[in-house]
Amino acid sequence: MKRLLLGILVVLGSCQNNASENATENNVETSSIETKTISNYQCVAKVQGMVCKMGCGGAIRKGLTSLEGVNRVIIDFDEAREEQFVTVLFNADFQDEKAIYAKLESVNKGQFIVGETKSEAIKNPS
Repeated sequence: MKRLLLGILVVLGSCQNNASENATENNVETSSIETKTISNYQCVAKVQGMVCKMGCGGAIRKGLTSLEGVNRVIIDFDEAREEQFVTVLFNADFQDEKAIYAKLESVNKGQFIVGETKSEAIKNPS
């Protein structure tokens, strides 16, 4: 009987710890969302060296969204094309396209090469 009661207490205790850890993680996620800046600029680059949408696209997203002011990275991947399109929405008060392209070329130890680029202000930032 004592072992059963002890087992129940251990299970209940671990559930409470997991609940507090999840609550802490959720607070961190919420606070990081609240600190995002408004995108007022976008740049589009033709990129060589991408071999897949998931792995390469994920590595590019992770690398670029680590830059301050970068809010969104959109990958337009088509296996039939030699070059893929990467669009980056960012706040020009915190970042510029030269730093974004340099970061993109450093992802995966220089696997990606930035070709033709285009940048423009977003007319109605949100």
